[in-house]
Amino acid sequence: MDFQNSFDHFVFDLDGVIYSGEKTIGDSPRVLETLRKNKKGIRFITNNPSRSPSDYAEKLSKLGIESYDSEFVTSPMATVSLIKEKTPSEKWKTVFIMGSDYLKNEVRRTGLVELYGENSLGADLVVMGSHPEFNLEEIKTASIAIGNGAGFIGTNADYFYPCEHGRAPATGALLASVEAASGKKAVTAGKPERYMFDLLEESGVAPTKKTLLVGDSLSTDVAGGKKAGYSTALVLSGVTKKTDLGNNEITPDFILENISFLLGSRQGTDHK
Repeated sequence: MDFQNSFDHFVFDLDGVIYSGEKTIGDSPRVLETLRKNKKGIRFITNNPSRSPSDYAEKLSKLGIESYDSEFVTSPMATVSLIKEKTPSEKWKTVFIMGSDYLKNEVRRTGLVELYGENSLGADLVVMGSHPEFNLEEIKTASIAIGNGAGFIGTNADYFYPCEHGRAPATGALLASVEAASGKKAVTAGKPERYMFDLLEESGVAPTKKTLLVGDSLSTDVAGGKKAGYSTALVLSGVTKKTDLGNNEITPDFILENISFLLGSRQGTDHK
């Protein structure tokens, strides 16, 4: 299939699609360069809550890939949308945030007052995203606050993400510990929920079959893309392998080995 001429916009997940750890996957730098030369719209969409758009742009630059801050949609950005939507009815005023500095800065933009220490036990809302300093004290504080009536929002529900050495725990795995301790399930903002796709549409990417979403996860990338009205391509270079496909009810339009298929290689398979 001639993907280059069949689509106007291309939306890429990052981990497991463009790169794995600090290494590019396939010929991703040349794929992105070719799309830009052909005047295609490009966006990057990621559930990873730890990095800002500028952080991602800097990382891609080091990998030889041109990008712009405005091309990224992240789960913390989606979390802000979710908070703004629910705050009027929930009447949230204060928040305890478990996450990266980037996530904290994004949540503060909603106008909620961030609480610290023992004051956090009385927060109106708990917001959580994976970060390296995640610890038992955070689980304790979040669980008590939620038990006291706080709302509970997670940036995303992914249990793991692909890294150079295998699977590493992601926000969903950490959310599970707080959910088990508090007895309350988190509401999440990242893929496959609509919040990230609403932001894509606001950035100029129309929900049409002329937009191709390329991801490595059936449950987040493909499911979210299909609900948004995009064409979807699953690459087998990340969390999903051929042995995982089976009779999964989530069916992508295309199944490919890796991102290089966009250059016209024969590594991909039309799933229709």
